[in-house]
Amino acid sequence: MRSTLPGVWLIAAIAATGLSAQAQENPLTIAASLPLSGAQAEAGKEGQAIMQAQIEALNRQGGLGGRALTLKILDDGYDPQRAASNARQLIHEGAVALLNCWGTASCSAIQAELQQGQTPLVGVIAGAGSMRQQPGRYAYPLRASTQAEIAAMLQQMQTLGQQQIAIVHQNDGFGKDSLQIALSALAGAGHQPLATLAIEASGSNAPELAKQLAALPGLQAVIALAGAPATIGLITRARQAQIGTQFYNLAAQASRAVVQGLGAHTRGTVFTTLVPSPWKSAVPAVKEYQQLLTQSGMPPASYLGLEVFLNTRTLLEAMRKAGPAASRTGLMAALDAMGEIRYGAMSLRFATPRPGSSYVGLAVIDAGGHFRE
Repeated sequence: MRSTLPGVWLIAAIAATGLSAQAQENPLTIAASLPLSGAQAEAGKEGQAIMQAQIEALNRQGGLGGRALTLKILDDGYDPQRAASNARQLIHEGAVALLNCWGTASCSAIQAELQQGQTPLVGVIAGAGSMRQQPGRYAYPLRASTQAEIAAMLQQMQTLGQQQIAIVHQNDGFGKDSLQIALSALAGAGHQPLATLAIEASGSNAPELAKQLAALPGLQAVIALAGAPATIGLITRARQAQIGTQFYNLAAQASRAVVQGLGAHTRGTVFTTLVPSPWKSAVPAVKEYQQLLTQSGMPPASYLGLEVFLNTRTLLEAMRKAGPAASRTGLMAALDAMGEIRYGAMSLRFATPRPGSSYVGLAVIDAGGHFRE
């Protein structure tokens, strides 16, 4: 690991086993800008470990037609401007593709760089923002959109007869974008929320919001559009205020950190999911993911980890089809020609426009702190 820019790290991973010295001298490069520091560092490092392990496994098997594959990762600290700068640098340095942009603001920020550099991006860890509304020619998202997540929440609420709904959104660009999507979905279903409340990313105003929720007459459900700290603070304070209402959360919060943060207050908490269960091996790709995690030092299974794995797996499959001489143009042609891609119940086809998969599941936390679908 070596420093390339102040506060930015570059990671190049080549596993030599199965590759000649000549193959290692002329590798193909894929790249990513990840949050390896800052508020999303733990998640970014989980993604880094999975991506790197996949590249090393491919190289141990002989690479792409005997040609090594290199992974370059730059840390953006979950800052959109740094993410855009990193994308520009990685494209300039010759990456044939970018992989797994991270977060609504950062993914949106790199769009212009993809267009300028005519470089494909596979895997969008974001469900809202301009990257999802107008992904453009060079973006290949797999996960379903925030709109699809909220639609699944509303369908479940309708099934349960929950009509008196409040929305709590994070007080930033991500939260405001998500709020507009939720309001549009509610309007389409002929509903108006009882209230829309803004929560700070830190969750600092959660006690006041809990009081406001408690005062809403007939409240039956709350849609929470917020990150982990705000989600944990909101639900904890609501339960402490004896609010037994069901809380619906985006898939990004279906994580160990949220389960641990909620502690005894997990009951009545629902999460959307965007990939198959990472704990069930019936899906061949999930079994591959589980096998990858048996390596020393790998993180435990998670929805996010499986999503990163599937995004990376999809890119590697397209690179195999494009061949060892793959160019950016050739790789995009291979991606476009892949047809339907199925990972269990998750199905997608790359076409223009590219909305990503439509698959959205629902999960709850059981008494043992595990996600159950």
